Amino acid sequence: TTLEAPVPASSVMSAGAGVRALDADNFGAKTFTLAATDVVPTAAWRAENGPVRESDPAISAEVMVPRSLAFYFRVSREWLADAVGTDVALTTAIAQAFARELDRTALRGTGTAPVPRGVLNTSGIISVTNGANGASLATTRYANLFSGVQQILEANAPMPTAAIMSPRSRVVLGQLLDTTNQPLQVPPMLQNLQLLTSSQIPNDRVVGGSSDCSELYLGDFTKMVFAMRERMSIQLLQEAFATSGQVGFVCHVRADIAVMYPKAFAVATGVRP
Repeated sequence: TTLEAPVPASSVMSAGAGVRALDADNFGAKTFTLAATDVVPTAAWRAENGPVRESDPAISAEVMVPRSLAFYFRVSREWLADAVGTDVALTTAIAQAFARELDRTALRGTGTAPVPRGVLNTSGIISVTNGANGASLATTRYANLFSGVQQILEANAPMPTAAIMSPRSRVVLGQLLDTTNQPLQVPPMLQNLQLLTSSQIPNDRVVGGSSDCSELYLGDFTKMVFAMRERMSIQLLQEAFATSGQVGFVCHVRADIAVMYPKAFAVATGVRP
């Protein structure tokens, strides 16, 4: 299996998040440090013989600590021997399992060990709110995206490349109608924005008196990195469950996640259907 195995099932990777193999850069180390940008410097015009303006960038050190993500399962020896295409089916299922959890963590990870920190809990990201009790997408329509784009651009960060939301939110946007009851077209300014979904974004967050709220993640996801110490690996256990006529598989990934430019991301909360 390869680093690319989870990509088709991962919204975050599909949105452009990078994958960096730490074993190629820093073999054997427990940690790895990447430079992240918080604030870009400001250039200024100068007169002939005039002084050059000093303007320091704000650069932070992102210390990557690869964490273990793992699970195991067992299947019958008969199924393994008799079914056609078991290797493809198992690899696909394993990759999807890892992709779902990597998605959830990249977006919502707490940062409390052993869980890496995701966008939602990263200091410096842009916050878009929908009032004390949230607001319906059927009413706000694309307002959350426009608000996030505006604040990101005002922070001198790059134009977002993708928005990731729950399937419920994406369907609500897809069902919007214009004044002639025709499907509402995506506004031209947002047409190059990938509108992706992740089932790992909840729809039951409490905001004020509303308990049906979700979140929407907007940004240039190329500014996010998955640091991989151990590629997706599958270990065959032939003896552990032999007395039950079963074969086991232990699956591992070791990774950490870094948001390299927090101002390139915005999270809208209080998103109701």
